[in-house]
Amino acid sequence: MPIKVFYRGKEIEVEGKKLRARELLEKLGLSPLSSLVVKNGEVISEEDYVEEGDNIRVVNAISGGAL
Repeated sequence: MPIKVFYRGKEIEVEGKKLRARELLEKLGLSPLSSLVVKNGEVISEEDYVEEGDNIRVVNAISGGAL
């Protein structure tokens, strides 16, 4: 069964039962430098795992401001 991921208001299914967050981002075509994985309400590192049944969201990291 695929892992369900919410990204930009859409639910996306990613093949796999257990993936590292980094692998999940790669499958979505996203960079770990500009995207964060939120698992069950907490931001996780690239090396943490996500699994079927987890509540997974991917958010884009935004930076900016005056220098």
